[in-house]
Amino acid sequence: MPIEKASVDEISKELGLKAASVSKVLELLLEEKCTIPFISRYRKEATGGLDEVQVGAIEENYNKYVEREKRRSFILDTIKEQGKLTKDLEGKIIAACTIHELEDLYAPYKSKRKTKGQKALEAGLGPMSELIKSSKNNLENILKEHSKKYFNDEIKSEQDIIDGVRSIISEEVSHTAEIKDELRKRFWESATIVSSKKKDAENIKDYHKYEDYFEFEQKISELKNPKTAHRFLALRRGYMQDILKLSVSYDEDKAIDFISKTLFDLKTLGCADFLTECCKRAYKVSLHSSLDTEIKMDLKLFSDEKAIEVFGVNLRNLLLQPYLGQKSVLGIDPGIRTGCKVAAIDKNGSFLVDTVIYPERDEKGSKEVIEKLISHYDIKYIAIGNGTYGRETLQFIKDHVPSVKKGSVKAMLVNEDGASIYSASEIARKEFPDKDLTVRGAISIARRFQDPLAELVKIDAKSIGVGQYQHDVDQSRLKKSLTGVVENCVNYVGVDLNTASAPLLSFISGIGPTLAQNIVKYRSKAGGMKNREELLKVSRFSPKVFEQSAGFLRIYGGESPLDGTFIHPERYEVLKKWCKQHNESLESLIGNKDLVQKLKSDSQLKQELGEFTLEDICKSLLAPSQDPRTEFVSFEYRSDATDINSIKVGQYYPGIVTNITQFGAFVDIGIKENGLIHISQIADQFVDDPLKHLKVGQEVKARVLSIDMARKRIALTLKSEAAPQKKAPPKKEVKKNAFSGLSKLKL
Repeated sequence: MPIEKASVDEISKELGLKAASVSKVLELLLEEKCTIPFISRYRKEATGGLDEVQVGAIEENYNKYVEREKRRSFILDTIKEQGKLTKDLEGKIIAACTIHELEDLYAPYKSKRKTKGQKALEAGLGPMSELIKSSKNNLENILKEHSKKYFNDEIKSEQDIIDGVRSIISEEVSHTAEIKDELRKRFWESATIVSSKKKDAENIKDYHKYEDYFEFEQKISELKNPKTAHRFLALRRGYMQDILKLSVSYDEDKAIDFISKTLFDLKTLGCADFLTECCKRAYKVSLHSSLDTEIKMDLKLFSDEKAIEVFGVNLRNLLLQPYLGQKSVLGIDPGIRTGCKVAAIDKNGSFLVDTVIYPERDEKGSKEVIEKLISHYDIKYIAIGNGTYGRETLQFIKDHVPSVKKGSVKAMLVNEDGASIYSASEIARKEFPDKDLTVRGAISIARRFQDPLAELVKIDAKSIGVGQYQHDVDQSRLKKSLTGVVENCVNYVGVDLNTASAPLLSFISGIGPTLAQNIVKYRSKAGGMKNREELLKVSRFSPKVFEQSAGFLRIYGGESPLDGTFIHPERYEVLKKWCKQHNESLESLIGNKDLVQKLKSDSQLKQELGEFTLEDICKSLLAPSQDPRTEFVSFEYRSDATDINSIKVGQYYPGIVTNITQFGAFVDIGIKENGLIHISQIADQFVDDPLKHLKVGQEVKARVLSIDMARKRIALTLKSEAAPQKKAPPKKEVKKNAFSGLSKLKL
């Protein structure tokens, strides 16, 4: 399908990008069937250096454009088939810029049951309605003079005429696209969303969680704001649970006055009161209800989009958090009654052995088991799940295991969100068919500490625990967005072709689950791959797939030193030629600053490869590790922070940001309950977006503001103690406490 210039112009204007870049991206996506990661890394010269976010936005906007144009074409064809497509209407449909405008124009022509107005027209009342809309006579005189000529089998009285004409005019008003469009603008400027408690709400479990919305009103324009978008999702959840009534409110008199004065010259017409009544009926029966539904849908779409965006940013930061690398790890899934499941993995993440310890019942035996595992498998780190009994297990290890007490082995808590999901998954069953769920959990905890990205990709992103109202948003949009985030992260980091799991390989550009399994089968039979070209021997691995994926698949210690870098094989010949001209080997390029600088300053090479590509090649040649993530640094919680009862107001606690929402950030300070840093407590200055100041995985030192023991809530602050309380720009506040925005709802 050819790329329309109109789509390029519209997208470039919408995103603020050059038309040439947009056109090239669409050509690569649609005609050359390239992936977003491939385009953003290996086609920078063509796109002008656009990153994966910009390329993804172009694709999304193009899909929206295509859907709108399909709808436009359908509407034109449908009205034409009805024989009702006038030149004027066709022009309006072609000129419509939004789906809403198109639907307004199409509304009178949709296939449906005959309305009262249509029946009245068929009964012959069309001329009478036109007369009433234009005559200076009053309704009584018009009926005296003209009513008898309209009597028939359907119209038997003057009241039938009045009712029929009222229906005709009311429906005409309802279907006047310009009226609805102007009302739409006015609603967005000043209408409010109003919620109240439903009559029988008390009969529904946990109805009190919505008490902040039992008498609530806010301008819809304020809700269509990234900072408050979550509020509409809370309102809608209450509505869907039959706890809240939810409606859009607008000044009815103002709306009717606008409609009637716009459509009719009321000062000169004799039936002004009747026409105003028709406008009132059109507004109450059709226009208001239609806009009420439309606005709620728009708010839902916007709120979904913002919630998904926040989820995506959090997920990216979680996946790209510092990694431990190739070191052996002991993973522990804590438990009291059934004991603590212990699993050891080697430096490549391969499972070694598992066992169970019972610190509560057998302190000495548990200590000896851990120490023997440390010695036998050269363990450097112990990762302990941070769930129930996690803190106690960590304390036991620190107090009793000699290697940990001396400091030669580090023990720490690891966020285990989603580990139980992985343990019961098909992926886990295939990896460890003979292992118990808790053993799989211990292995996952160890692996996610060693390499978060490689392990977390095995878990449904929605279950990882860094979202906001993730169960309320459009699930297909959420899945598509989060899958895109995971793909971008995996390709940003790249993978070791000879050790990566099939789930990890499946996210590499152009590959997918089936080819990932084929790669694992091939390398298992071949004893590993020695060069990237060997990929073409894998079943169903086509040259196109090779083009899209090869640069992200690394081979260390293989036949070519370039195979261990992000440099794409399509550039190998150019580099070989350059090395030959300068009497150098490819091996000598790796890590050689002087030689790489010489390569970088070669103007002829820059012209041949392009500035972006040459820059990326030089970075790859100089990088000691191709992994762009930072390496793990040990983190310690306060040793006296054991549970919520041990936390003191006014004191500082080191913690790790576990989730960020539109109203603040949640922080793990080493106990079961996470603390909340409300958006107003993130910095001394006013903060409009928590994501601009914090990210998931970030270490912070927060001061405790308050503790709500009844609800197990801890309010934290990052403000300095001497900082003045700076206020945000005036706006309507819904909450009055440190947990503003949380709305008592589970995210």
